Amino acid sequence: MNVSDATDVVVVGSGGAGLLAACLAADAGRRVTVLESTDRLGGTTAVSGGMIWAPENPMLGALGLTDSGDAARRYLKRVTEGAVPDADIDLFLGTVGPMVDYLLSHTPVRVAAIDRPDYHSDWPGALPGGGRCLDVLPYATAGRPGLLDRIRVGPHFTAALTYDERQRSRWPGTRDETEVARRERDGVVAVGAGLVAGLVAAADDRGVRFRTGTPARGLLSDDNRITGVRTDAGDLPAALGVVLASGGFEWNTVLRRAFLREPASAPVSPPGNRGDGLVMAMAAGAALDAMSDAWWAPIVQDPDETYDGEPLTRHLVAERCLPGSILVDRTGRRFVNEAVNYNDITRALHAFDPTLHRLRHSPAYLVFDDAFRRRYAVGGTPAGAPPPGWWRHGTSLAELAKNCGVDEDGLVRTVAGFNTHARDGHDPEFGRGETEHDRYYGDDRQPGNPCLGPIEEPPYHAVEVRSGMIGTKGGVRTGPTGAVLRADGSAIPGLYACGNVAAGPMGPGYPGSGATLAAALTGGYRCGRAFGPPGSGGTPGSPGTPDAPGSSDPRHNARGVR
Repeated sequence: MNVSDATDVVVVGSGGAGLLAACLAADAGRRVTVLESTDRLGGTTAVSGGMIWAPENPMLGALGLTDSGDAARRYLKRVTEGAVPDADIDLFLGTVGPMVDYLLSHTPVRVAAIDRPDYHSDWPGALPGGGRCLDVLPYATAGRPGLLDRIRVGPHFTAALTYDERQRSRWPGTRDETEVARRERDGVVAVGAGLVAGLVAAADDRGVRFRTGTPARGLLSDDNRITGVRTDAGDLPAALGVVLASGGFEWNTVLRRAFLREPASAPVSPPGNRGDGLVMAMAAGAALDAMSDAWWAPIVQDPDETYDGEPLTRHLVAERCLPGSILVDRTGRRFVNEAVNYNDITRALHAFDPTLHRLRHSPAYLVFDDAFRRRYAVGGTPAGAPPPGWWRHGTSLAELAKNCGVDEDGLVRTVAGFNTHARDGHDPEFGRGETEHDRYYGDDRQPGNPCLGPIEEPPYHAVEVRSGMIGTKGGVRTGPTGAVLRADGSAIPGLYACGNVAAGPMGPGYPGSGATLAAALTGGYRCGRAFGPPGSGGTPGSPGTPDAPGSSDPRHNARGVR
């Protein structure tokens, strides 16, 4: 690379975490270069729902709700199951508010609190009426020619609609198609694409340079300090340091096999997440944490669908919460509340049978009847569309069971018992539809329990449900400023990490919609502040900062960033 490429900070990865870190570093007058391995910006953030889980956010009042740090802390301590130090929980809670404030005051990104309930809406400290979940409002790109063409487009979300609009207009005849067409014509985006568009625009305004199609191949170092990045186009020195924001390792078969408790899980994220940053950090001596965990999600796959040259995996969300479907295993029996949050329902798929020495609930199938097929979309197949060839079918439940390889008598008995109670709106076995979270994706057109309905109209259908993941959760250990730590708790000078390449504050749990992005963005906020002047988070590697080499392990004395 030539001398004009001289930079202070190199950010590896262009998802929300990396973009936010780049903006903050540029605010401090640093020259910043963002490297993206693919040809489009945005990473997993761009194809996501874009929501941010933010306790005590300033938009709660618009919903008539209040929140407290104590309630959020109590809730998070239970969600994280004791796997996360209190200091890390406090660090997250102390950072998420300032991070949201920064988005609103220093970038074009706008958000609104919505009534998406916490994932364990009946637990102490939860907000069952929602409000902690922030939805990205529409962002118009028409005034920035070429911006939309630079951003990754995903297969899962209509980018012109906010998540809340998508949820409220999911039934036939409720969507304003004229408005959607206008927004698409004017280059308006929301959800994850809107978040990325706003952050890329903010980075452009600050003079941040982007290099797409430029994967980082290694870290440069001098006397144990990280001094830049090696790429196929040449070495790119970084005067102040490198921020790894390259995503998880879910597309790296070797790393998945080595670390994940369920290595066969299929990724939902873009195929660019191959653990490049993790491998580079490991070579530099980084300590690792929570490597067996992921942001789990139940998935289905049409074998003919691809995305970026890899199999397309679809996250199964609403289908299992709607009336007229159940999830069964090889015995033909239900084994879980189908409407529970996607992270925890997938953990149920990981249950091991020590007697048979295999996964207890695999294979698993979502079973539904033809009335359900006509009313609701399933796995990317629109409501009322002809059943695709990859579904399983049967003119009777017994025939369907045979075609799925599950116990015929078990399925027939299960559906008969389920139907008896579903007609009355009750699920005595698993309590489906009894919490605000369960009901969020139910059919609110139906009186009574919106999550329960009988399965009784042939032909019957089933789709195989497997373990999947939005991304991996484990990664390098970091201190309060985002500095990457060694096993002894000291920092690797010049090296920072955020997003899914770094171990986050959620442990094995998932508190609510947007927790993935909340963890990533708070990490990006801390990394970016680390490149500011003294008092803004610490000059990288300077003596006396919390992550300076030789300091005590910062995980035991972390405080919120204000």
